[in-house]
Amino acid sequence: MNTVRGRAFAWLAHPVTVVALALLIVNDHVLKAAYPGWVTGKLSDVAGMVLAPPLLAALAGLIAPRLAFRRLAVVAIVAVGAGFTFVKLWSYGAELASATWSLLTPSLVRADPTDLLALPFLAVARWTADRPASRRWLRALRLAVVLPVALFGVAATSSDEPRESSPSARVVTVGGDGGLYLGAVGPGRNWSVSRDGARTWVEAEEPSDAEPVPCTGRGPSVCYRVVSGELAVQSDRGDARWPDSWRIDERDRRGLEKVYRTGDLSSVSLSVVDVPGGHVVVVANGRDGFAVRDRLGVWTRIGFPGLPASVAPATLASLTPQPEEEPDSPGFALAFLIGGLVLTAVPVWRLWQSGAGVWWWALFLPLNAAAVLTVLLDPTVAAGVTLATGLICPAVAMVGARVRATSVLGAFLLVAAAMAVSFLLWLGISDREVGSMVVLMALGGAAVTPAVAKVMT
Repeated sequence: MNTVRGRAFAWLAHPVTVVALALLIVNDHVLKAAYPGWVTGKLSDVAGMVLAPPLLAALAGLIAPRLAFRRLAVVAIVAVGAGFTFVKLWSYGAELASATWSLLTPSLVRADPTDLLALPFLAVARWTADRPASRRWLRALRLAVVLPVALFGVAATSSDEPRESSPSARVVTVGGDGGLYLGAVGPGRNWSVSRDGARTWVEAEEPSDAEPVPCTGRGPSVCYRVVSGELAVQSDRGDARWPDSWRIDERDRRGLEKVYRTGDLSSVSLSVVDVPGGHVVVVANGRDGFAVRDRLGVWTRIGFPGLPASVAPATLASLTPQPEEEPDSPGFALAFLIGGLVLTAVPVWRLWQSGAGVWWWALFLPLNAAAVLTVLLDPTVAAGVTLATGLICPAVAMVGARVRATSVLGAFLLVAAAMAVSFLLWLGISDREVGSMVVLMALGGAAVTPAVAKVMT
């Protein structure tokens, strides 16, 4: 196979790459659950550094089969390294990656500088690029399996922990002994009980004589019900009005969905028990665990008490002080796109001067469209488009212009420095409007373009 597509697929089918794929899937779906810790946390990053460059090159080969393979391999390695660094060093990069992967599967990527210890393993990917798989029939057999499995494996393992290991609160009942029983779906034993009015909890066997109790048993009757599809409980004191007794608002719920990487967030079951001085209510809320209303009427989210998976519930956004720069600020996305414009403009200009077709200028269209989407929409919504255009367009232009790998790295560092300085200048002015940010970053990009052109010569 002499085409870039054939060479890229042969790179992806290399035995070392196949081993990295197997390690990635086994580690994320088996080893992390059985042996959680630092080692298993880093194994996936190591495997990803070996697998991601050939996977990126194979996808690029499908789109542009006439590119030079050697330069494509170098650009793929540099792109993976730069993207991984961006995600692991900056929280906004992690948020961007989480939003992008969530287009395929609910995901949460965390910024963690210690994960950069995996970067040297990009050298393994570079070594395998020069040693494609042999035996055509065996290569074809591998490719029939490896490409779809690699895409699935990278998407399905992008979360920090397997979703199937996450508990989910499902049932609240009252037993014949007066105890409150909590039932959950998840690892380990799934039932706990409280016999002191929801103050303490211990593991228990599944009760045989328990059932939900929605109303108080003494005094003026008060009944409770869950609100289907929402994290909410309503109460009724005999007037059939059913006002909210407890509710998680939509903003907090969206934040919990992002943290837990699941939509399993709704109240599904509750029970009421009478205690001295009043009554207690407990409600099951899916992945967020259980919540308790004490006898004074105060609601508290308590997670999964008394169970092996006794994890605390995530902090609500409404209780967390907001940073000066809101998470949906387009700053990093705009820097990414304007930097991409510079890194695309220089090689496209060189190609045009050398007599290449004018179609190369079309690479600016998706970059500008993504910038408009980022400004007009929530940058998290446009994250997938931003990431794709900011990486693919410069990569295609630089491969077409045959830019050396060392020049690619130098140009990237120059552009990153220019965007960082522009962003810091924007933070220092009193008028922090998006328009001011665009102007400063555009000026920074224009100022660094001559240096980038010099580096790429």
